[in-house]
Amino acid sequence: MRKIVIIILALVVALGALPVTFACYNGGWGNWHWFWQPQKTVYCCPTNCQLCFTSVGAYDNEETFTEPKDVGETKACIKCCDKLIITVENAYPGYEGIVDFCIKNTGNMAAQITGITPDYPDPTLLQIYLTGDEIQVGTVIQPCSAKYGQLVIGSLSQEGTQNQHFTFEITLNYTCTCVPQNCETAYAYYAYNCGCCGGSAKCFSNWGFSQWGWTNGQLGPGCYTFDIYAGAAQCNIYKGKKVGYLTVYYNGSTAVVTYNMYSGYKMDETHLYVGNEPLPRKNGSYTVAPGQYPYSHDLNNASTDSYTITGLCGKIYIIAHAVVCW
Repeated sequence: MRKIVIIILALVVALGALPVTFACYNGGWGNWHWFWQPQKTVYCCPTNCQLCFTSVGAYDNEETFTEPKDVGETKACIKCCDKLIITVENAYPGYEGIVDFCIKNTGNMAAQITGITPDYPDPTLLQIYLTGDEIQVGTVIQPCSAKYGQLVIGSLSQEGTQNQHFTFEITLNYTCTCVPQNCETAYAYYAYNCGCCGGSAKCFSNWGFSQWGWTNGQLGPGCYTFDIYAGAAQCNIYKGKKVGYLTVYYNGSTAVVTYNMYSGYKMDETHLYVGNEPLPRKNGSYTVAPGQYPYSHDLNNASTDSYTITGLCGKIYIIAHAVVCW
């Protein structure tokens, strides 16, 4: 009889130890109070992405002028995780306020940047676009990773912006993706061939721009093949990845430009400039922002894209930009 009592007591003690057993179920972690009665509460595992501004700094382009000025001023600060407050004073045509920033993905899923939303008083007075070596529309930021970007604010009207004070918000737009992908900005690069009739690639930095990329020319009538490099910061092709090639056929009046991706690479968008000057112009000043190029296509995982540009003459320059993902 004493042995039976001891056995029963031992079973009671053993069953009492069961609550320390844990299991992951229904996408989350919970604990089982008894092996026949699972706990109802489930502590869900995190499944989200969140991009947050971690640092910001502002300046302008007045010191780059032939005759430096001290007229306009740009300021920026972080309002909350995905919002900046920007102030622009005394802008004028040719003035650019520049905002450098760092953003970090604090979630556990990849985040893809889809654009920015400015909340400014009059879009006809100020123009805002996203640029920089690391961040463009389509850039993917992995969990616990950070990247640096740049906003450029330009004035479109001297009468509308001179002696004016603008304060507005910028919201960073992004989507979470369960299948992480790497997307980078890419440019066509033409290596000069002595036996050909065209010029070579020239980095944007030759004109004082901080963004990387190349203009290619001057090009006379003929057939050309350019390499396309993604992520080649500071125009260093050894830092980048060769993702495809560009073909150009120019007969003196019409240029047919075709993007071709290598296997495993796709394009989400392309922007193209073809003209007699090395760079396109916006309000009379040179610009290298892809959004300002005269030709563009929105794509969806495209491996090829083509443009036919007419009405050309003389020698030309070509800037071919793409957002490439893999």
